[in-house]
Amino acid sequence: MRFTTGSAVPSLSFTLDGEPSERFLETCQRQTTTEIVPGGALERTRYVHQASGLIITLTARRFDASGAVDWVVELENGGQADSPLLESILPLDLTVSVPAKERLRLHHAKGSSCQMDDFLPLVTELRPGAREKLAPRGGRSSNGTLPFMNLQRDGCGMVLAIGWSGQWAVWLERTAESLRIAAGMEQTRLRLRPGEKMRTPRILLLPWDGTDPERGNNLLRRLLMEHYLPRLDGELVMPPTAQCLQAYFYLTGRASAAYEMTALPKAAQLGVEAYWIDACWYGEEGEWWEQVGSWVVNRQRFPDGLRPISDAAHDAGMKFVLWFEPERVRRGSKLHREHPEWLLSREGDPANLLFNLGLPEARAYLTNLISDAIAEHGVDIYRQDFNFDPLPYWQAADAPDRVGMTEIHHIEGFYAFWDELRQRHPRLWIDNCASGGRRIDLETCSRSLPLWPSDFPDVVGLPFGQGLHVGDQCICAGLARWVPLFGGGVWNFSPYGTRSQIIGGFTFGYHVADEDLPADDEPTVLTHKDVLARGKTLLDEDFPMEAAAAAIAEWRSIRPFFLGDFHLLLPVTVGYHDWCAWQFHRTDLDAGIALFFRRHQSPFPEMEVALRGIAPEAEYEVSQSRGYDEGPRQRLSGSALVRLSVAIPEAPGSVLLRYRRV
Repeated sequence: MRFTTGSAVPSLSFTLDGEPSERFLETCQRQTTTEIVPGGALERTRYVHQASGLIITLTARRFDASGAVDWVVELENGGQADSPLLESILPLDLTVSVPAKERLRLHHAKGSSCQMDDFLPLVTELRPGAREKLAPRGGRSSNGTLPFMNLQRDGCGMVLAIGWSGQWAVWLERTAESLRIAAGMEQTRLRLRPGEKMRTPRILLLPWDGTDPERGNNLLRRLLMEHYLPRLDGELVMPPTAQCLQAYFYLTGRASAAYEMTALPKAAQLGVEAYWIDACWYGEEGEWWEQVGSWVVNRQRFPDGLRPISDAAHDAGMKFVLWFEPERVRRGSKLHREHPEWLLSREGDPANLLFNLGLPEARAYLTNLISDAIAEHGVDIYRQDFNFDPLPYWQAADAPDRVGMTEIHHIEGFYAFWDELRQRHPRLWIDNCASGGRRIDLETCSRSLPLWPSDFPDVVGLPFGQGLHVGDQCICAGLARWVPLFGGGVWNFSPYGTRSQIIGGFTFGYHVADEDLPADDEPTVLTHKDVLARGKTLLDEDFPMEAAAAAIAEWRSIRPFFLGDFHLLLPVTVGYHDWCAWQFHRTDLDAGIALFFRRHQSPFPEMEVALRGIAPEAEYEVSQSRGYDEGPRQRLSGSALVRLSVAIPEAPGSVLLRYRRV
């Protein structure tokens, strides 16, 4: 059984001067071509309407193995006058039959909001009469809501992923007999100028069979890793372990080449793969956020520029990461002084301006500026942040008959900007950060990795003490269900603290010992600076090098399993009294890992779980490690692993379980 047949999609709807698209498309000349591509076929269907000059191209990629289909729609005005009014442009508008008695559930997730429960798994029951809408906040694609979801019905389901780094929306309406699923930009009401083109959000539908929605999630993970995620030399780009002194800058206001060159060799000694300089290297005076738009090296802090640091990183076998925030421009900055005509403003926030990537001349300038900086500073991983909401700026720039157009051209320009950087620098990685993980979608995932997917495990989470690790667990487990490869931040090199964050790569700058983390009952006026003052960086002689090296060595040993199927072994919560547990299983290796966390207020020293992907009749070699040293290996039957009791006597505490079929 399938949620819907492949012939039912792609789907598309809009109105043209009030006329439904179904009738309009029937009057168009239509031509379809098919091309064989790796894993399936690429179909292009072109509709031409002679009277209006409107040209619509629907490009769909079908994946043979999974039955998935991905498509995007382009519209062009080939006429000599403005097009008729296009409204409610929906690249997905599908109705499927669902009997009233059938149970229908939507599995989805919160997005990133700098909260302890970022990416928390959610389930919404869609009963007859239900009307649901999902959309992000403010124009960043995963701000509050993640643009990945999984519809489950009896015996089958369908994963939906959106590729649009702006203000998308999904509408679900269930009647007594059917379900309508529609997706696109939240608002479109526009006329295309003569010769003007635009595109819609990308849509991916992936059907799955069975009763377990995790099957759909893991099929999505496999599809993304095989066909979407960035590669170098044919190999997936893997999130690294990295070191960054930005939190030291937050605490002290000090940054310099001398600090970086002191920490760098120690990072290399630990086995760190990337050396990271964040928002402290540019501009003149003032806070880091006051200098965006002045992308020149601060010579008081870095008199010889950044190249000596990146050269030292390369000599030590590390990559060099450098932070930018090119779309936000502060009033009075270099970009504002030189090119105010390229900046969008809005009422209520006069100090922050939006660089308009929808202007070709502006995009060309910015591409050259950032490309030159990448070459000059020896950048291997270009880190792009985006710390404010663009939607009010786009809306303020739209005329009444151009609603959505500024956003469309900005997002098109954003993709072109990244694609050009990757073309000019073929070995470049892109780190996608937008206030920590607020721009994660199908399009950004195909070009970048989110190495910092939430700002909660930034300095924000430090006053929460052990609650920081609870948030780490929720964020990592919640996001890993949908996005295979990402990073995070480690503040504590205890096995519990580090393992809470590691489902991919990780970055560290401080170690704050367990005894220096705030207790749950400490006054809420405690700030992140109070906690940072208790910690140690690589600038300190007593930084715990041995514990950090052990943590990195363990991470390296389990890293191959991050490419496997991901299973939640317990429900994800942010309850301090709960346990948390997840598993990675490599079917090709008949092996995997599972991580178990007893949180600091949990009264339960033992938990029973069922590992997934296990053959009950087989034998497995198994070890359980409470510390970084691997525990003794023993033989266990598969039947014991599908009914496994894990004991953790201390709270908080963790166990890493490794297993391999004999």
